[in-house]
Amino acid sequence: MSLRTTPAQPTAPHRAALRGGADRPASPEAGRSVARVVAAISLLGMLVVGQLYVAIPLLPDIGRAWGVDQASATWATSAYAVTYAIISLFSGALARRFGTRTVLVAGVSALAVVTACVPLADSFGVGLALRAGQGLFAGVYVPLVYAYLNTHIPASKLPTALTIVSACMAGTIVAGQVESQLLAAAVGWRGTFWVTAPLLLAGAQVLRRVLAPADPARAKGGADTGAAGGAASRAARGATRRMWLRLLPLYVVGITCSSTMTAIYTSVQLYGPASLVGDGQAMLTLRATAIPALVLGVLLSPLLGRIPARPRGAGAFAVAAAGICGAGLFGGTAAGLAGALFVFMLGLAAIGPAVVQEIGALSGAAHGVMATALYGFTLNIGGGVGAQVPLAFGEVRGVGLFMSALLAGCVVLLVATGRRRRRRTAYVTD
Repeated sequence: MSLRTTPAQPTAPHRAALRGGADRPASPEAGRSVARVVAAISLLGMLVVGQLYVAIPLLPDIGRAWGVDQASATWATSAYAVTYAIISLFSGALARRFGTRTVLVAGVSALAVVTACVPLADSFGVGLALRAGQGLFAGVYVPLVYAYLNTHIPASKLPTALTIVSACMAGTIVAGQVESQLLAAAVGWRGTFWVTAPLLLAGAQVLRRVLAPADPARAKGGADTGAAGGAASRAARGATRRMWLRLLPLYVVGITCSSTMTAIYTSVQLYGPASLVGDGQAMLTLRATAIPALVLGVLLSPLLGRIPARPRGAGAFAVAAAGICGAGLFGGTAAGLAGALFVFMLGLAAIGPAVVQEIGALSGAAHGVMATALYGFTLNIGGGVGAQVPLAFGEVRGVGLFMSALLAGCVVLLVATGRRRRRRTAYVTD
């Protein structure tokens, strides 16, 4: 009998997926301090992801040391980003083979060693190779820690945990450059890397202590044979295909979000008000307006976490779209940009946790790491695409209005796909 007037009664696994894992069994994280895990992942993540941005204030020094001009030295950032994006696709396979904790600890430890070697480069080619090596080992970090949180953190605490980690990652676009400027002023550009390397090594050991020693055990059934086994295999393949189709809209909104962040900051750097363009300190102050918004997002996370992930994400995209639209309309002044970027970053603080939580709910334990790794890859691709968007408009206004329209499209996409999913659930038959 079709249940058309009242919601269907889903099975326990369905209930867990719909609530983002509320019915997940006790994990190895039970009895451990969630706060310790989140703090370790967040603080270390700022160092790992921040290595992408530390080279930006150091471009003049790096260029002189490697014998190239400042424009060519920007490849020190690109080399890191490219390998970072590529290796994230393989993080799931590595985690399945060796375990999430093992891959994370080994990756961060190797990153520490390569980071210490970067200042030793005496040529442009060697320097780029070492920066690429940094990205190679850092690329496993973000997808694996998000997958770890989705798997190990109790559902009641998951939105807050994801918000804190996401805010710290997003904050590295400012914190990484601030760290670089302060350290370079005190110990020189080479000392910036040499100070960071032991901190990364210490962080790897902290991870080894606070993370669960193995991924949750997965049920292993015997292999089916005959017609029944073939039917079960076909059904499993069909379910996997449907899962990836349901995940596709989340990857679309993810790439749009990251491209928007890169596009708006790049457009401000190139075409912003005269009071900002060419003034590194003023530009850094403008970027710092993101920090209070990210902190506010963390403080609001317990309240926002009561809202299901998909509608929460749609609302966050609406806030971000309003902020970027404001950047387009009022971006002629530093104050107007600061206010608009504050609103944008407030929305951004809620987007990442909602999307990651929804990806974890849809993909489950079997595909969670790979699904999250693909999300991390789309974020990096979006960042690269976004850097080229301002060149097509030549002004902040055009970029702001165009990207706000794309973000509004993300709201429509999330709402529409969410409604289809609810209708499918409501018409489950006995």
